[in-house]
Amino acid sequence: MNLDRNAIPGTRALSGASHSTVSTGPAEAERIARFVTGLTLEDIPADVLQLAKEHLLDVLGIALASTRFDFGSVVLDAAHALGNGTEATAIGSGAKLPAPSAALVNGVLAHGLDFDDTHIGAIYHASAQAMAASFAAGEANRASGREVLIAFVSALEIGCRLATVGAGQFHDRSFHPTALCGTFASAVAAGRLGKLDEGALTSALGLCGSMAAGILVAEKSWLKRLHPGWAAHSGLAAAALGKAGFKGPAAVFESARGFYAAHIESTPEGDDAPSFELGQHWQALGIALKPYPCCHFIHSFVDAALELRGQFELEDIKRIDCPLSGPLHKIVAEPRERCIYPADPYAALFSVQYVVAVALARGRVDLATFHDEPLDAADVRALAEKTYCTDDPHSDFPQHFPGEVIVTLKDGRVFSCRKATSLGTPDVPLSRAALESKFLANATRVISRDAAMELIAHIDAIEHADTLDGIFALCTAG
Repeated sequence: MNLDRNAIPGTRALSGASHSTVSTGPAEAERIARFVTGLTLEDIPADVLQLAKEHLLDVLGIALASTRFDFGSVVLDAAHALGNGTEATAIGSGAKLPAPSAALVNGVLAHGLDFDDTHIGAIYHASAQAMAASFAAGEANRASGREVLIAFVSALEIGCRLATVGAGQFHDRSFHPTALCGTFASAVAAGRLGKLDEGALTSALGLCGSMAAGILVAEKSWLKRLHPGWAAHSGLAAAALGKAGFKGPAAVFESARGFYAAHIESTPEGDDAPSFELGQHWQALGIALKPYPCCHFIHSFVDAALELRGQFELEDIKRIDCPLSGPLHKIVAEPRERCIYPADPYAALFSVQYVVAVALARGRVDLATFHDEPLDAADVRALAEKTYCTDDPHSDFPQHFPGEVIVTLKDGRVFSCRKATSLGTPDVPLSRAALESKFLANATRVISRDAAMELIAHIDAIEHADTLDGIFALCTAG
């Protein structure tokens, strides 16, 4: 979505390198550091704490499932090659690593299946790097479950706020906000658990401005899977530097040469500043769970397709139309040939045509859809070939990710279903039973059902744990 920077309320467009920043109070990084270092469990609303526990459980299950895939074993091998240490644990394998390396591994595992949550308004995967950084720094500092939970909430909140400022604009410029903003979020978690003071954490955030990186080119690579892992790794490095006294720029966010200026060519002001109403309004409540292991932009289409399924015979379909938000065509609908005939699971889960076809043909969209079953099934291909993504004039993207499926039969009858937003979002929340079912399906690919059930209880009561030892004991394959 190509936004006019001059038309964004509270955002200052930058006209040239000579523009200077005028400070009228504490810098944004200082405000964020003050909030994080002073936050207590009692300051966090009950609904935010409940959301945090549920999303922590969710992303932990995904990380466990990922250990059975090739990218999971490869990133673990790479982490071992980076150096030896025993500060923290890799999920699934139980391998002991230096904390930054464990954060790298666990962040990659958490996002590797594209099954982790998304803050809809920010277009930002929130929990993967927040968990990876919180768990690695928590173990390294022998922190209590209470402190880890506060750090995780802090990382969720700050990451969502930073990404919201550039919602849509990061993607327009081929940046992945999860990678960029997740680096700062990870530093927040590591800084909190490392007991950095306000000044040290401000410096750490400033240093993240040069560590935050992530482009959206993927092709047949694993690049996108790396982003939360590298963000968590970098966040721990930034926190260590800040704690040691290495100075970072406090004006990293608002400077004319800072983070936002470099990535979206504007800087946030007033109500749009990341720290606006920090601690009063919780952005984390906008994070949505994923019921399906595919790009979140496609979820409403899955909901619509599953609702339509059974109202007609599949062989009677002449054409399927899926009106799609304009900026998303290049992400989940083009090139058409690749989307109809995906060559690998990652291409399939980023294809509206393929996912709608498989939802209609199978009545489900799960990990087996992409990873255990053939991608070239004749019935699915036949439906994908009939599926077309047109422009959606009614879309309110990026506020929501709407989806509509219009099925035209050979006899002229038309069946349609439109979803303003998808299952798992705050407007249509996933039930606790559905969340636990998803977790168990993911976790039991690696650990026993009994261990997985125990893990649910441990996460629900994480604030009462003296350390993370009990959680990691259950997260290790027997």
